[in-house]
Amino acid sequence: MTYSVNLIKLFIRRDDHLFKLNRAERITNVWTLLFILLGLTIFTYIWTAWMGLGTDNISAHMTDFNRIEYEFRKAWFLVGRAAYALVLFLFILFISSFIFWLFNNTPYKKLIIVQMNVLLIMLLERITWIPLMTYAGLDWYVSPLSFGPIASYFTTIDWVIYFFGALSLFQLFIIWYQATSISKLSDTKKGWIWTGVILWHVLLLAGTSLLAKFDLSLLYLIR
Repeated sequence: MTYSVNLIKLFIRRDDHLFKLNRAERITNVWTLLFILLGLTIFTYIWTAWMGLGTDNISAHMTDFNRIEYEFRKAWFLVGRAAYALVLFLFILFISSFIFWLFNNTPYKKLIIVQMNVLLIMLLERITWIPLMTYAGLDWYVSPLSFGPIASYFTTIDWVIYFFGALSLFQLFIIWYQATSISKLSDTKKGWIWTGVILWHVLLLAGTSLLAKFDLSLLYLIR
């Protein structure tokens, strides 16, 4: 059986298409979608950076630089975001899929297809940050769609706020989507799948919070 990947149908008619994906012996349209997703990922991060997301520290000290230095730093920031988008693309699609493959008897290629929709959800979340920043002045870790604002009421520790700021409604949906999708593609017990997915996301949230703190520290170092 040949299955041609359609991410929209895989999302809105998930059960039917996961059944077809599970039975497929040959999968097509994967490389085309990979290149499209790569372009969307890089475009999304350049767009959010162009709109000013993450440039607070640079803008706050713009008077310390002359015009050329300021534009040079903004240009490097865009290059850095594009590089980060590439790393994120590779990590979400290939590294995360590899981790799930290690603990589930599911073909690696089919896990990559599940992760394609996960990446789309992540990109959608990042797009929602633009109006929140532009019109409400809220950074990503205090988005009303995350648990960051709640965490900020109980602590002033940056790492903790970043951790819960990265835990959003989108991320909860991704956890559900991954666990239920892998359950339909694997014979592994559902309890083990849910445990593995949740533990993996806890590690990712911890890494995201550390990266956020490191990112700010790096900006201070290059001032």
